[in-house]
Amino acid sequence: MKTDEVIVTITKEMVQGFEKIFGKQTKLPPTFPMLFYQFMNVPWQYEAAPIHRKQICTCSKELSIGDRFRCKVTLDKEIKKGKYTFYTQTLIGYDLEGSECFQCVSELVVHSQ
Repeated sequence: MKTDEVIVTITKEMVQGFEKIFGKQTKLPPTFPMLFYQFMNVPWQYEAAPIHRKQICTCSKELSIGDRFRCKVTLDKEIKKGKYTFYTQTLIGYDLEGSECFQCVSELVVHSQ
């Protein structure tokens, strides 16, 4: 399953909000694109609020204010084990020419009802 593609632009306000939490940045970290989830409409549902277990983010280019990306999220795995469901999902961002710029893989766990 995957989301529709969404174009996200890194704005000065996004960076300022990030820096309010994490302090002044000399360059944006590979985890910065995780903020892009706020613009994504993920079509799969969780039974309860997910807990973030782990993430791995890689960037093939430095991120800067004004950069625009075509983003999508894919649900890679959904595994039920007892009272828990484990999800692996990937956020991928491409520049407007189609080259992959970043990939953020998240592992989530949800306690089943």
